[in-house]
Parts: sequence; structure tokens; C-alpha cells
Amino acid sequence: MELVISDSITLKPLDISHAVELYQVIADSRENLSQFLPWVDDVIDVNSTKRYIYERLHSGKAGSQWFAVYIEDRLSGVFGIKHIDPDSKGAECGYWLADFARGQRAMNQVLTKIVPYIKNNSHAKVIEFCCLEENLASIKVVQRAGAQFKYYQKETSIFLANQQQQRLGVYEIKLT
Repeated sequence: MELVISDSITLKPLDISHAVELYQVIADSRENLSQFLPWVDDVIDVNSTKRYIYERLHSGKAGSQWFAVYIEDRLSGVFGIKHIDPDSKGAECGYWLADFARGQRAMNQVLTKIVPYIKNNSHAKVIEFCCLEENLASIKVVQRAGAQFKYYQKETSIFLANQQQQRLGVYEIKLT
């Protein structure tokens, strides 16, 4: 199902047919994306982009939904409801935007609509975002949406392309 966020922003169900366009978006933003997203180094051509899409669409995780983010009819990134834990009722979400789409508060607009969408269309009681501790832009986005820092994941530190180790912080929006 397509979700209209605003006159200029639409979330369309992510599909393998997005691979060529999505690969170009990733390639053009690779330097910035690789600072905080470890999967970026594995997306090196259209076939690996298809694998990136396929793995998300066929994760088998409960409640998973993936969207291509379109801004002004241009593929600009991806938003995912990665899964909704049936026991804790936590919906883990994640997103990324291309360089050209940053700084326009587009993701704030997406979260303004996606938070009530998740509340009204799932059994989730909280939405969780995992942000690397130095990803200040993403942290600000989720905090503007009402997320509060909860904790750093104990056994998760991520090494990125620059060999920098960062902790993964969990931020939470309560839906009740």
C-alpha cells in the first residue's frame, strides 16, 4: 500500500523493480551512507542492490514492511518497519536518505504519518529506532518525533568503513 505523506513525499512498497534507481541513489550517496550503515559496502552493483531489496522483503520477520521514499517523484531513500516483536510489541524501524534529500525535514514528515500508521495498523505498543551514537542527524530526527533514548545495546558495537567503532543506541516512542 502506498502512503501519501505530503504533496511532495510518498512511501511506495519497496520492490525489486526499484533496484536500478536505488543502486544509483546509494552510489551517489555512498560516502555519507557508509559512515553509519554497514550494509552499504555490500551494495556494489544492481545485482547486489536486488539482493539488498530481496533480503528485506523476504526477511520472514513479523510485521515487516519496507518502503521506497519518494520526494518530488524521485527515489530518495528507504524506510523500513523491520519487524514487530510479537512478545514485546516493539516495532523496530529504520531509514536512510540520499544526500540530495537531507536537510529538508522529509523524514520528520514521514515519522509524523508513520507513527500513527503503525499505531493504528499493528499490535505495536512502542516504536524503536537504533542509531549509532555519532549519527547525530538521525538521533535529532527521532527525538523530534518524540523518541527518548533508552539504552545502548550491550553486545553491539559496529565497525564501519572508517574502522571506527560505535555503540548502537535505542530510542523509543511509546504508542499507548
